[in-house]
Amino acid sequence: MLDVTAFAALIKRKRGEARLTQETLAQDVFGDSARKADISRLENAKVANPQEATVQKICTALNISAAEMEPIRQSRLSAAQLDQIPTLSRKDLQTLAAMFEIVGAFDMGDEELRGYLEDKANEYRALRQQIATMDDTITEIAQLKDAAEDAAKALDFAEVEKLLASADFAETAINAQTKITRANNALIRNRTEQAFDILAAVADSFRSSDPMAPAQIRLQLEDILYSHGLRYGSDGMALSERMIRDALADLPKEETPQLWADAQNSLAVALANQGTRTDGPKGADLLAEAVTACRAVLDVYTQHDYPEQWATTLNNLGNALQEQGSRTDGLKGADLLAEAVSAYRAALEVFTRQDHPVQWATTQNNLGNALRGQGIRTDGLKGADLLAQAVTAFRAALEVRTRQDHPVQWATTQNNLGGALRNQGTRTDGPKGTDLLAQAVTAYRAALDVYTRQDHPVDWAMTQNNLGNALGDQGNRTNGPKGANLLAQAVTAYRAALEVRTRQDHPVQWATTQLNIALTQRDLSRHDSCPDPHAALEAALVAVDDALTVYDPDHMSYDHGTATRLRDAILADIAALPPE
Repeated sequence: MLDVTAFAALIKRKRGEARLTQETLAQDVFGDSARKADISRLENAKVANPQEATVQKICTALNISAAEMEPIRQSRLSAAQLDQIPTLSRKDLQTLAAMFEIVGAFDMGDEELRGYLEDKANEYRALRQQIATMDDTITEIAQLKDAAEDAAKALDFAEVEKLLASADFAETAINAQTKITRANNALIRNRTEQAFDILAAVADSFRSSDPMAPAQIRLQLEDILYSHGLRYGSDGMALSERMIRDALADLPKEETPQLWADAQNSLAVALANQGTRTDGPKGADLLAEAVTACRAVLDVYTQHDYPEQWATTLNNLGNALQEQGSRTDGLKGADLLAEAVSAYRAALEVFTRQDHPVQWATTQNNLGNALRGQGIRTDGLKGADLLAQAVTAFRAALEVRTRQDHPVQWATTQNNLGGALRNQGTRTDGPKGTDLLAQAVTAYRAALDVYTRQDHPVDWAMTQNNLGNALGDQGNRTNGPKGANLLAQAVTAYRAALEVRTRQDHPVQWATTQLNIALTQRDLSRHDSCPDPHAALEAALVAVDDALTVYDPDHMSYDHGTATRLRDAILADIAALPPE
């Protein structure tokens, strides 16, 4: 029997290797380029039993050998191989990716794809467990119905109603669990809209039991969609927001104030995370809505009556305000950051280290980020003081966020601390500034002990980029071969970041790192110990030209202008060099 999923993955891979379009392959196989949709269906395993003649024509067109087809004709990739992801071949990884319908899998690096598939394997194991336990309550329902029959014989109709209502609810719960399992199966294949529809049906199925139940259940189920969006960058987060709004439509604030406030808090988190990931006016609007939702929650959750919920909401409010402030220029942006600082400091009145150590550390880290944002925007002694406060907040967070107990959070805070130390160092002259930059480099290198490329590729690339910035600042302050070597190390860190920050998967970050390379290569060309200024400037020109392929003048005018001015300066430097 033909494994259509494996065959689909093979077609897609071989067509990519041959650099053929679907139209071209359709012409070769069917004699009609307009049948590209049929090729698409085959590549996405939508044809349950492809005709053997079609299979043979595809093999001929793509030079697929009998040896390559043998395992596809014999058996499917087994579920047992989900436990062998670290050692699977690239071909098997791509076949697994096709089974999970992972978009863009063929463009992922091996390590990124392995990490993605490990997450999918965990979802698969959870799905198997759900399926195995679905019928656990059937015995209980049978017992309830037997008891109802006995009550009917005794003409105890009130007891009959009570028992049948319990059985009805239990049967609804079983059906709901089946639907939730279906939704998780849809999410394994990244079918978020289908999952949303199924989960909405789950919530509505409880309406006969309690008119408020659908809203309550929506608030429980939205996290399934939110978590998928958070992990995979899907539209799960937007669908989570939609589910929360549907719940709020059935929750009158006056009758259910706490449930209403919880829903508003969930809405604020979903909006803020979407806003953080969304550029331009749309992202700004999402963040503004998140702030509004948080402020609405504070009407219900007061510090006096609900101190922990109040502090949690203030922390969420601070996050939304901080993101708003970082995107807003001028005094308005500074005011938003100041509001964020005030929100975090208020939360710390409840989230003390003694009573709530984890929340205290999280809020300290968030406070440090907001203070750093203020400090960057503020000149003179006041700005320096704000940066010093940021460093203090990060170091406080590290008292709880230790590498042993909270390794990922520890790495995050080390990275943030490195940023604040670097900002301090660039503002400070002499040996003290040099020492602060060295501390920043140490913090970034510490973060990289946890943020490895294999386990945390995106964070690893971000930290490599930040490390490059700090090394470049060090190099510019250091004379002689040591300074030139630091600048060379900065370029090495940037190039490492580009192993993950590819133009295809992360175009803006790729362009940012290319611009950093251009700046650093230009700095190297001007250094007193540069071995070859002309080569450094040529490398700078290549990097800035690469950045300009992303920084277009219409959608990224600020970055386009910055890169264009740098390019002009590099060309002027090249023109000023003596002939080789």
